[in-house]
Amino acid sequence: MRLIAQDCHQLEQQKGSHGFVVVGAGRAAVIDPGMASGFDGVIAELRANEATTGPITDIVLTHHDADHAQVARRLQEALGATVWIGAADADVLRGRTAPKTVFRKLLKRVARVPFPEGARELGGSGEIFPGLRYFPTPGHTPGHYAYQWRGVLFTGDAAKVSRDGGVSDFYAITINDKPVAARTVQLLAEHIRTGSVEWVCSGHSAIARVADRAG
Repeated sequence: MRLIAQDCHQLEQQKGSHGFVVVGAGRAAVIDPGMASGFDGVIAELRANEATTGPITDIVLTHHDADHAQVARRLQEALGATVWIGAADADVLRGRTAPKTVFRKLLKRVARVPFPEGARELGGSGEIFPGLRYFPTPGHTPGHYAYQWRGVLFTGDAAKVSRDGGVSDFYAITINDKPVAARTVQLLAEHIRTGSVEWVCSGHSAIARVADRAG
């Protein structure tokens, strides 16, 4: 694992997207553990770093796409951890809500994501555990969530992130609802401008330090 900030690390062995680990309040959470093909590497990395993180207690998903969430159920079973996902995305994985776009219909066929049994479903804003906050950022998927640990913001695929921590629209073909996604990008930009964010960690962009916090 690579240290980003105090008690915040980036995973180095997962497949599909960027994943992270945060530690605090006697808990440790993996954020977006990635694809099933990365299971062996991720579980080995987590176990090798347990002296630093303690046992993983939570698996936190920004959204349901396979490159972020496909391995969550298997990790849940291996670690005995609690999985957290937006309620609207949980409905997609259960088959209660059909994919809205051609891209997502195809993705569902080629990269199945098993629903983690007993997952805790998120609605509104709150905390996973003290210090790890969540708030809705829909558009890319209907139940997409962002998370913040101290000065580190985890945006998943809600936006593309520039080197200076700026945010812009994610790739159009992947977006479930474009007007909603555009409002989410504005919300994230406003949140970053509050000064509470030093680092922005996204699903696919490089980790960015916010320009006015870079010193």
